[in-house]
Amino acid sequence: MSLMSSARLRSTKPSPIQRLRASVRATAPWLALFIALIQIGCEMEPQLDPKRPDLILITIDTLRADHLDLYGYARPTAPNLEKLGRAGIVFEHAVASAPWTLPSMASIHTGLLPSGHGAVDSATPIHPRHPTLATRLNEHGYETHAVVSHVFVGSKFGFARGFDRFNERHLQDHEGSSSAQLTKAALEQFGSRGDGPAFLWVHYFDPHYSYERHSEYEFATGPKGRFDDAVVFLSPEGTEYLNASPDEAQYMLDVYDEEIAHTDHHVASLIDGVREASRGRPTVFVVTADHGEAFHEHGRLGHGKDVYDEMVRVPLIIGGDVPAGMSGRSTPHPVETASIASTLLILAGIDAHGFNGSDLLATARGEASPPYVFSEGSYARAHDQRKVSVDDGRWKLIVHQDDGRRELYDRRSDPGENKNLIDAPGVAEITASLLAALNARDAVISNQTEASDPADLSDAERRKLEALGYIEPTGDPDD
Repeated sequence: MSLMSSARLRSTKPSPIQRLRASVRATAPWLALFIALIQIGCEMEPQLDPKRPDLILITIDTLRADHLDLYGYARPTAPNLEKLGRAGIVFEHAVASAPWTLPSMASIHTGLLPSGHGAVDSATPIHPRHPTLATRLNEHGYETHAVVSHVFVGSKFGFARGFDRFNERHLQDHEGSSSAQLTKAALEQFGSRGDGPAFLWVHYFDPHYSYERHSEYEFATGPKGRFDDAVVFLSPEGTEYLNASPDEAQYMLDVYDEEIAHTDHHVASLIDGVREASRGRPTVFVVTADHGEAFHEHGRLGHGKDVYDEMVRVPLIIGGDVPAGMSGRSTPHPVETASIASTLLILAGIDAHGFNGSDLLATARGEASPPYVFSEGSYARAHDQRKVSVDDGRWKLIVHQDDGRRELYDRRSDPGENKNLIDAPGVAEITASLLAALNARDAVISNQTEASDPADLSDAERRKLEALGYIEPTGDPDD
């Protein structure tokens, strides 16, 4: 007999394992079924989808949309953001939920308007009952990282919840530049991420006043008038410069633009570094701002209180590996930055996320867009001068909550919001529909609001907020 034939004979003899399986099938069919079900169940255990994208949220403090070349500005202040937007999705009419950092950023992370999440003054953090974007992503398998530069987006105000690593070692007062340090810290942190999907949030600060010269961009020539190389407000809202000469006013804008260009340069470095660290995973970038900045429009400098466009119209870009067929899109439909959280959760494959807010991708596809967008004006040091705005893309109604006054603007013919039409003939129906939208919004918010315990700030944190003008030197946020 050949070796081949001998091998065939040996192979037909059942092994001990085969005999055991035959015995089980013969004596206990139910046991075989049970073992099979266990095997199937193990195969069906939820696995992290390797195609779930890395999600990168970049927020830039005090960045007006209309000072970016992507939004039609004549000066090339942000060529890297323009590149990201041209290859991605640009929202031309994005509205921040508030004209200052804490309530606006809390809305971005919770999907709630300020009067819903309750973080509306310098003493009040996000209420613990409200989940944040990071907590929800973390629950669904995302590794979560943050590097921030402002006390108001720090752990004392509830923003660290849900983050595996939360770096707030670069908190900034109004002087100095931090974009380089933030970028380096974020890339070092993100470079150590694991193999699963990751979420990174970086909050840049530099366009915030004081405005520092970055002379390599050559937008400013000076010093001019009362200004040295930097534009420093001596009073919290820069009231001493409301009477600025034309040269001084232009110098403020020029140095502010240099701050934007400086930040744009470091954002580009962050984007490039994140792509290198993505380990082949698709990566989606969302870039926006917490609020804008006033430069003498409506008699203001700085930010806070008002809900005019210079305060609340901000850039909103979704770039990187956007869904197929959506590259190069631009949409004029009004949207809220409070919808960022729900959109990122949808991109992560978490449809049942429980967050308010519309799907920004659906709006970009032309499938659905919110009929109205809202913003709430307040300020860190007090509860006076409270305002709320409702905007349908053309008409904008502002209601002063302290005295009931109203302002109505046709932004199609009056983009600077200079001509109040509230008493003009033929607008009563428009005003009534906008008021109805506000009332419907108030009915929803009344079920969300719950007061938080005051934030326990350290002396150093209080000094930073005092330097930024958010609280009085007495330390009493309500003075």
